[in-house]
Amino acid sequence: MSYLDRVLTATHHDLNGFLPFLIEKVVVGFLRPALVEVLRGYSEVFRVEDDHIALSEDLKEPGARTEAVDSVLELLRTEGLIGRAVGEQYGVVQDPGDRPLMSIERSAVEAFGIIATGFHLNGLVGDHMWIARRSRTKMTFPGQLDNMVAGGWPVGIMQEENVIKECGEEAGMSRELARQADPVGVMTYVMEVPTGLRRHAMYLYDLELPADFTPHAVDGEVESFQLHPIEEVADMVRETDEFKYNSALAVIDYLIRSDRINSTHPDHASLVAGMKSSLQSGFMLRSGS
Repeated sequence: MSYLDRVLTATHHDLNGFLPFLIEKVVVGFLRPALVEVLRGYSEVFRVEDDHIALSEDLKEPGARTEAVDSVLELLRTEGLIGRAVGEQYGVVQDPGDRPLMSIERSAVEAFGIIATGFHLNGLVGDHMWIARRSRTKMTFPGQLDNMVAGGWPVGIMQEENVIKECGEEAGMSRELARQADPVGVMTYVMEVPTGLRRHAMYLYDLELPADFTPHAVDGEVESFQLHPIEEVADMVRETDEFKYNSALAVIDYLIRSDRINSTHPDHASLVAGMKSSLQSGFMLRSGS
């Protein structure tokens, strides 16, 4: 196990196994051919070509697109092709920060290879870092170690407000304290997973906390919190698989920014490059398509 192993795990993918998904002639996702074949049967919503799948050009407004795709997702769920709805909508964009061309239920984001955004927050007390242990009843990564606060960024909420909300729900933090979180960058990665393709843009925050603050779980997503020396956290990331895969990346990013992993490390350049993966494939629509 090494830091580089962590990055390579989170960036392993082969786009040759996927077809691009287009809206308004720009690539917004990637689908496996088996799902594309299923969607071929919904020609009023999707148009399937040899080298890509596109949303019907008859669906011109974001709201109409969302409604049409949602109706198909409901049918896909009955066939077990995507998971149950979780009640969160994510903007469908070519690049993070773009105007959403539509929105899609979170449960379908990976099946359609849509860019998902979220954040990870490092809770710091001097040379120590608060680490969360995820609930062992969570459906995803139960019992693994996590950053103090992390969450997705659904459509319809401002980024700062989303951070404040999640800090309150996951760690019992006041709005006043959460507002002090310092945005320090973004990491991007593309990862092939059983459900499809995970394309993530994760915004990173550091928050220096008072020594007398102790986070406590509010919404049940976290089992416990523990304050560790940062060097001990680094050892756990490097030597064990206890950390959730992208939380490990957020810690590695912090270690690079704080010069604990610097240019003298043999994998420094690969680590930096690996956490800035391109979210695009360079796919270009054929002229006249």
